[in-house]
Amino acid sequence: MCYAAPAMDPFLVFRRSGRTIAAVIGLGFGGGTFVLGVASSAVGALSLSALLPAVKGYFLVSLPFFAFGAVLAACRRELWVLPEQKVLRMLTFRPWLLRGPRVEQADLSDYQGLCMVNLDNQAERTTTAVALVPTEGDPVPVKEFGEPSAAEAFLGELGEVTGLPRIRGGAVEEP
Repeated sequence: MCYAAPAMDPFLVFRRSGRTIAAVIGLGFGGGTFVLGVASSAVGALSLSALLPAVKGYFLVSLPFFAFGAVLAACRRELWVLPEQKVLRMLTFRPWLLRGPRVEQADLSDYQGLCMVNLDNQAERTTTAVALVPTEGDPVPVKEFGEPSAAEAFLGELGEVTGLPRIRGGAVEEP
């Protein structure tokens, strides 16, 4: 009997979206402008009929913030490893470009291995990142972690999916 090797599924390295900044701009700036404007108008309004134009005006003033927040919420960026094709695929979607998602690919053969690097933060602690080591050039961080143990576990998982060896101190580490 002949058994086929199981197909390896695509592996998601990271996914980022614009939802956080969209909430800050839409709800923070837009909502803040609306609430503060209406509240200050309500304090000084003598009647409800005097308040309705202020509500309408502050809503129209806040509308660009809400619209910009909605556009930013649709933004996303994803990095996938496709083990069967031996490629890294970056998907980027920006709605204002008026076209579909942009897809960029890099062959895994362009990289000699994986490593962990420490990134300096503005805070008092450092962040550990898992990085791809190209055949030429500096390591390229692909995902950051607060704890080195989480980075170590992800490095092992990514190494298993990609087949790239771990590089420590400039030398390839044997499994």
